[in-house]
Amino acid sequence: MSITTTSMPFWKEYPERDNEWVRQYPTKHVPVAEEEVFARKPMGAYVHIPFCNRLCFSCPYIKHQTDRDLTRTYLDALKAEITNYAGRPYVQDHEITLGYIGGGTPTALTAPQLDDLLGHLFGSLHMAEDADFSIETTPVDITERKARVLLERGVRRVSLGVQTFVAEELKNLGRPNDPEMLKNSIRLLRACGFENINIDLMHGINGQTMESWEHSLDVAIELGVTCVSFYTYMEFAQVSTKRRKLPPVPDRAVVDDMFLFAADKLTRHGFLGYYGDCFAKPGYQPKYGETSWSEDVPIIPLGPTATGHLRDYWYFNEPDIGRYIETVRDGRLPIAMGKHITKSEAIRRSMVLGVKAGRVDRETFRRLHGVDFVETFRAEIDDLVDKGLVTVDEKGIEVTGPKGWYYLDNISKAFYSQEYRRYPQHLGADISNFISSRSLPLEIITRPSAEEACHDH
Repeated sequence: MSITTTSMPFWKEYPERDNEWVRQYPTKHVPVAEEEVFARKPMGAYVHIPFCNRLCFSCPYIKHQTDRDLTRTYLDALKAEITNYAGRPYVQDHEITLGYIGGGTPTALTAPQLDDLLGHLFGSLHMAEDADFSIETTPVDITERKARVLLERGVRRVSLGVQTFVAEELKNLGRPNDPEMLKNSIRLLRACGFENINIDLMHGINGQTMESWEHSLDVAIELGVTCVSFYTYMEFAQVSTKRRKLPPVPDRAVVDDMFLFAADKLTRHGFLGYYGDCFAKPGYQPKYGETSWSEDVPIIPLGPTATGHLRDYWYFNEPDIGRYIETVRDGRLPIAMGKHITKSEAIRRSMVLGVKAGRVDRETFRRLHGVDFVETFRAEIDDLVDKGLVTVDEKGIEVTGPKGWYYLDNISKAFYSQEYRRYPQHLGADISNFISSRSLPLEIITRPSAEEACHDH
């Protein structure tokens, strides 16, 4: 059969053929310098140390009683995980500008172990010279030698688990009940050179009164700490193995009054609120959380149950320490569960976490997501403004204190999608039962190391 041109005239029905050959997109160009093209992007790291020299009744996080052989095996695995991340091109394109070392009690490690771990962490990743790193410790575990190791390795902020300066309340918590020892640990940190010191306090402790709560706040202020965080006491059944005869906890109404009292007292002494129950002197709020949440900085999660977000995923690591170590030994990353973040979820995530940090900058949000969050969430924001929980202007949105700080989690959840409003938060608690019915057997080599000859506990 012969074909004639009159049988395929369709392409002539389309607009005339464009003479320009498309080879790139987008087409609107602006001046760009080499420094911009190859600039390292900010990134953070979270390191979990799951060991404590004394397990507390009120801590839900993954931790184990300190064991010399298990600790050494774990640290080898943790360093291998750091090395694995450090070799990946995506991570090499970034610069670590902030980080947090939590647990457990990171300073349950000896000074040589801390020195070795931090040396590997700071030496393996591209670390900014002014990287903002915080570490958790307790008055019992911190020593002058450890404090100096932390400073020499680049840690600039210490968060100290004090809980209360009242001896009887310390006893009820099952902690060493010498308030003077707690004060001396803060003085030691300052003498060593730490300028940014946070202390954790608790309200709602068995036998606590408004007067004793005020005493703890007064001591914190007098000691000159730069940050104060306070949490409501809760006892977790999986940790508390026996009931103790204790005075009752304060009524819920009294605990609420304690929150408002502390917020008022701390702000009158120059502290600014963030995260709802955290307060810092101006310039001392940790970037971890504030920056990573508001500006969507990727976070590398290191250690069992550590949570992070990379390459459009948020995820957390295997919580079982045996399975974690075996996975890392196999040369794989110990990622257990998580979620791919879509564009719409990324927008909501920035609002949820940005509000949790206390404020969201409108221009930064536009730059990150290409939308004006005030217009995108007009109904939610108008409702929160009507309730007196936030203020909004051309610069952005800010949570109002103390009312908004008290309801900060409620405010954050106003930006959840309908799909996720019924799902609870993952907070680092033991989720082993959800993903594994048993621990993997773990072979531990009981070989003493030279470093442990100078054990520092």
